[in-house]
Amino acid sequence: MNELLSQEQLSRIVNPPPRFSPLFDNVVLRDQIEDFLVEEVPRYVPDGTGEHLFLWIEKRDLPAGELLSCLSSGLGVSQRDIGVAGQKDRRAVTRQFVSVPSRCGEKLESFSHPKISILSAGLHHNKLRMGHLIGNRFVIRLRSRRSDSVTSGEHQTAATPAAASIAESDEVFSPEQVNAVRDRLAEIRQQGFPNYYGPQRFGYRGRTLQDGLRKLTSEESGERSKKRDFLNLMSASAVQSAVFNLVVAQRVMDGTVCTPESGDVVCGRTGIRPFAFDERGNTAAEGLIPMGPMPGPEMFPSTGRIREVEMAAMAELGLNDQVIARHRKQMPGTRRRMVEFPEDAVADLHSDGSIELRFQLPAGCYATVLLAEVCRFLTPLPVA
Repeated sequence: MNELLSQEQLSRIVNPPPRFSPLFDNVVLRDQIEDFLVEEVPRYVPDGTGEHLFLWIEKRDLPAGELLSCLSSGLGVSQRDIGVAGQKDRRAVTRQFVSVPSRCGEKLESFSHPKISILSAGLHHNKLRMGHLIGNRFVIRLRSRRSDSVTSGEHQTAATPAAASIAESDEVFSPEQVNAVRDRLAEIRQQGFPNYYGPQRFGYRGRTLQDGLRKLTSEESGERSKKRDFLNLMSASAVQSAVFNLVVAQRVMDGTVCTPESGDVVCGRTGIRPFAFDERGNTAAEGLIPMGPMPGPEMFPSTGRIREVEMAAMAELGLNDQVIARHRKQMPGTRRRMVEFPEDAVADLHSDGSIELRFQLPAGCYATVLLAEVCRFLTPLPVA
């Protein structure tokens, strides 16, 4: 099947340029499952009454879709009746709330899975839905791998076995390097980092994005199954995210990703409500965040040069307003902040010589995008 995007185009979308130069290379991420810990920060907790049972779950090295499948079969409930606030990384140890009908409570004791632990349960009056979270807390260890420990021209993947002995292939980070990371995190806390979508948004080797572009630019019509509609939503979202990444990347290269320009759509540093920026009418640009496009009829429009940049990104993907309008159900349109700010970001030298980073990000932000502002990874990031 012919792909609509070249590898060069796909690379610019999936691996867009960081704002800061990496402090060092040859960094390995997720060398061990415990190197990547994610804990959901819920918007609310179960109040003890209601028809829905909130389960506080830990999963290890398990895709988000497989988590739902295992809970469905193990608790005897349809996947449609299971609620989550967000999908968590596969190659990681993650903790999150999952809601199921209260009748599932009688099956909790018999539920068993080697990669899933139910840590607690509580009743609540509503089903958990996507977006019902404040953000996620991360504890991530970065390991420095000797460049000669990987054969030239070859790369490990998530499926490649780890080295027989970490001590034989890992280098120890120095206190000076840790201090450099702390300084970089301080810069990022103050100035923010580009709020790119991470590689997993676009599917393995960009297949979800390529699939979405084929669907959006074709004239196919007719009834589709519910499964097909779900894939359409995922693919359409990947296309919107690609437009966003291209625009943000251009603003990073222009040096304007943090600086509103006339014609921009902006929001407050702690807000998400979009409004038009006019440098002649607004009192000051300080404290305002430019917002990038997630194309669709309901998206707050930009003007002038900013509009031209956004239209150029759409054109590169073979899109225009008319194509998007034909798929308004899947792509209603919105704005997303171009820059985000981590909370409580700290770095320490771990006893095994790795650097341990701890930080919290708002919902919808990608930890790997923040990490790319600190270092360059030796191995490809898993996107499954």
